[in-house]
Amino acid sequence: MSAACQCVHKTLAMWPRFRAGFNPKELPRNGLYFLFEKGEIAHGGERIVRVGTHTGQNNLPKRLHEHLYTPNKDRSIFRKHIGRCLLARQSDLFLAFWELDLTTKKQREKSGYLVDKKRLAEVEKDVSDYINENFSFAVLPVEDKENRLRIEAGMLSTIAQCSECIASAHWLGRHHPNPVIRESGLWNIQGLKGDPFSQTEIEALLTSQGS
Repeated sequence: MSAACQCVHKTLAMWPRFRAGFNPKELPRNGLYFLFEKGEIAHGGERIVRVGTHTGQNNLPKRLHEHLYTPNKDRSIFRKHIGRCLLARQSDLFLAFWELDLTTKKQREKSGYLVDKKRLAEVEKDVSDYINENFSFAVLPVEDKENRLRIEAGMLSTIAQCSECIASAHWLGRHHPNPVIRESGLWNIQGLKGDPFSQTEIEALLTSQGS
């Protein structure tokens, strides 16, 4: 077990937790978010299953709204991950179309006609329903972009390398096509193998940034 990871979980368990229907005005404009998922347990409480941040300044509430409410998987890799698993769990052939990126006009002109729009809307709703039912989040305020990215990388490595943070047998992510998610127990792919924070670093960071 990682003492640093335990410190993260124990500290965030005492912080305000936000769920579907959160008020954007209650969130800091800049920071990191930590997602917890129903049924996933570690360190005596709900397990952190994703750490994320944002690049645009003052954009955290908007980014979280995209993840939780905006039915557009091409604007949220997290939503895309959830949809992949929901479809793979059912061996649904629509997974191949879910993978198509229709962000740009060029991409829509090239591949958009292949996608059943009604079915796409149904899957987007399934993703939203799953997220709103199963996820909550805590927020760590961090103003500076470079600092946010540094802390995100350290937090991800700390959690990914903790021997106690193991996905349950029924975790949805076990259906993901990418083994990184299946094996790590996190809805993240990048930044899992860096240098983890020490317990002292975690305590100092959460005290200074979270105060």
